[in-house]
Parts: sequence; C-alpha cells; structure tokens
Amino acid sequence: MIEFFAGIVILIIVAVFGFGAFALIKGGLARFGGNIESPMLKAKSSLFLKGVLAAVLCVLIIAPLAMVQDMAWERESLYRDVVHEIGESWGSEQLLAGPVLAIPYNYVVITEETNDDGERKERRTVMHDELIILPKDLDIKAQLNHDFRDRGIYHSLVYQSTIEGKAQFDFEVPTINNVEHIYFDAARLVFGLSANKAIDGVDVFTVTGEGLEPQANLMSGTGVTTEALRRGFHRPIALSENPVPFSLNFKIRLRGSQGIGFLPLGETSTFELTTDWPHPSFSGMLPTERNISDTGFSALWEISHLSRNYPQIFVESRGANLVEAQAHTQLFEPVTHYGKVERSLKYGLLFVALTFIVLLMFELSQGHSLSVLQYVMVGAAMTLFYLVLLALSEHLSFTMAYIAAAVMPIVSIPAYVGSATGNRNAGLIMLSMLLGLYTLLYSILRLEDYALLMGSGLLVAVLLTLMYLTRRQANKAEQVAEE
Repeated sequence: MIEFFAGIVILIIVAVFGFGAFALIKGGLARFGGNIESPMLKAKSSLFLKGVLAAVLCVLIIAPLAMVQDMAWERESLYRDVVHEIGESWGSEQLLAGPVLAIPYNYVVITEETNDDGERKERRTVMHDELIILPKDLDIKAQLNHDFRDRGIYHSLVYQSTIEGKAQFDFEVPTINNVEHIYFDAARLVFGLSANKAIDGVDVFTVTGEGLEPQANLMSGTGVTTEALRRGFHRPIALSENPVPFSLNFKIRLRGSQGIGFLPLGETSTFELTTDWPHPSFSGMLPTERNISDTGFSALWEISHLSRNYPQIFVESRGANLVEAQAHTQLFEPVTHYGKVERSLKYGLLFVALTFIVLLMFELSQGHSLSVLQYVMVGAAMTLFYLVLLALSEHLSFTMAYIAAAVMPIVSIPAYVGSATGNRNAGLIMLSMLLGLYTLLYSILRLEDYALLMGSGLLVAVLLTLMYLTRRQANKAEQVAEE
C-alpha cells in the first residue's frame, strides 16, 4: 500500500513536469504556427494539446495500476500458500489406489565366477520380490461433503468423504523363472492413499471367500514402492497355494482438499462420485455420465483395463506407471476475488481514458478549461478504486466490496467535475457515465466465458462513439474562427 501511495505522489510530480511540457508545446505551436491567438488555430491547438495531455496522463496511470496488480498477485500468492498449508494439515488432494494384492516370493539368480586359480564356479543368489495382482472388478462409490477452514482472513475449501467399494479377485499365479518359493501365507491386501493422516476411520475391510483363514488386523504402511501405492495401509491375508476367487468389501472415511482421484485398477472399474459442491473440473479420464446442479454434482465412470498400458499382474521390482490413467475431479472455485480484481485491472486504463475523453468533451463543448492538476486528481480517484476493491474483497463478498469501492469514484468525480466547471449538468453527465461504466465492468467480471466478447464489444462501442463525437470537430473550429 505504501508503494501505491508513493506511485500516486510520483504521478503528481510527473504531472507537474507534464504541465511544463504542455506549456512548451503550446509555445512551440505559437512560434511555428504564427498567430496562436487566431480563433481557428487556437481551437485546433486546444484540441491537440488537451489530447496530448490526456494521452500522457493515461500512460502515467499505468504505473499505479501496475502497482495495484503486483499487490493483487502478492496477496493471491499468500492466499495460495495458506490454502496449501491448510490442505496439508487437514488432508491433501486424495488419490485412491486399490485395493491390490501383494504376494512375496523368492527366486534364484545363478552367476558364474572365476577364482584366482582359474576355476569357474556357479554362485547362487536368492532374491526377494513381490507379485502385485490387481482386482478383476472394482466398484467404488464416494460421497463428498464440502466445508471451509479459516486461517486469518483466508478460507480454504476442504471436504469429508465416505468411500464404499467392492473388489473381486480372480487370478492364476503366473509362471516365474527360477522361482524358489511363493509365500501365499504372507500375502497382504494393500490400499494406497495420498496421506494416511487424512484417514478418519476404516469402518469395513472384510474379505469373503472359501478356505480363507481368520482375518488379521489392519496395519499402517504398504511395503510397496510402486508409485501411488507407497502410502496407505494393508491387511495380511493367508491364501492357499491354489488361490480361489475372493472379494473385499470396504468402507473408509477420509478428509481431503481441492480434489479427489481414482485409479482404474480393475479389468472393469466403476466409480460413482456424489458431492454437494456445484463446481467440478474433470480431468484425466472423463466421466461416462454426469449431472451438475446448483446444489452439487454426481458423476459416473465405467473404465476398461484396455484404456491403460499396464497388466493386471506385474512384478513389483519392475514397477508400473499406475497413475498414467486416472479419473480425477477438482473441486473448482470458478474465480477467486483476486482473479476478479486482476480482471478488472485489465480494463483500468480503458476506464481512465474514457473518463479523460469525457472531460475533454466537456471542455470543447462548454468552454470550461480544467487544469492539469484536476485531470490528475480524477485519474487518481479512478486508480484508487482498484486498491479499495482489493482491500475490501478480502473481508466482504466481491459484490459488496465492488459496490463499496465504486461509490468513491462515482460520487467524488462528478462532484469534483461539477464544482470545477461550475456546471451542475456536467457533474450529472459524468455521474451517469460512471454508473454505466462500473455497471458494465461488473457485468464483464460476472460473465467468465463471455468476458473477452463483452470487453471487445466495449472497445468497439467506444471507438464508434468517439468517431461520432469528433466527426465535425474541424467544422466547429472553422465556425469559431468565423465568429
């Protein structure tokens, strides 16, 4: 904020020097144009000089507008950092990977070595690895309820979720070269998550199948190094040497923020997501069906294993890129108030230029002459609107902040112009013009998809209006000369 006011002071100082340049240009016109006091030349030079003044001030206004924009970027960066910190504390963006079955085994690696006497001997090394077996069918239903967590003046969107699902396992153990022993009795069911600290509870994790031994307790960690399975929990399960099909039913309560994703690990994967947040942003594999309303949205994915590039059974040491295909949903916040402030700043120079043009038209049509300082004061009031908008938007809704910030230029500038020109009608015309401009700006900020179209339409309308108002300016100058 100090930098902003310093910019305003610099703007006023530069404007004083600009006034000196204005006088020099006027003197130069008098020197090279002959009699500057002639009515026709005086009218033309007045139009030229005032146009130069307005253009110079518009260029100078860029400096404080840029300072406000830098301040908005800085505040938004701080906001993003706070949101990230809250997300890390509450629960980060969740990516669910699982369940999968991990079966450890040993295999033998035989190498030949030559000793110092030149004798060749075989060296037998026992290596350890694991088979990662993905489910044949995977069905997950997730219910998300959004909430907000506050830190100071900042709000972070978070959610609590209930994940219910069922996974069917039906497989044949593949042939493994030089296998020594497969530890079916030391198998485990692994469920991968982005962060264990976001687990509120596991209500159900039940295995159903013939010949299975009593189930052990859930244990933290996965013991798997494959990406997406490194963090989570597991349950030991004892299988027979000829595994029979079995199923796993689970129900997990999770916390998270920003978004949630699912990995299609089954030969057939079905995901159903329902939430009370009305602004989804789908990425990765798009849903087969979706329904979005003002009260929330629901989405359904039906994904075949043919849409990804890793097999249903792979060796853990060789790895697999499980995250290459995922059904991801971002809980999207359409436009933050910082984004709206930054968007409004893009039209700042245009609004200041339009205001100067209206002032210029007042001078030409009514014969009132405004000083350079008065032009600077009007430009400063227009620029100060954006700083007030940025400050208020952090404490009020954007609509209320916009109205409160717009009151300052809408009231002060017409009163100032009316007092400076001694013409109440001039102030009323300025008031109506500013009301129209700020109403139009608010409409542009509200319409995200059509903002560029409306902004372009505004520029076209301004150009056509200026062409209409200045179409007979030369004739007016000649009429003044004749009089």
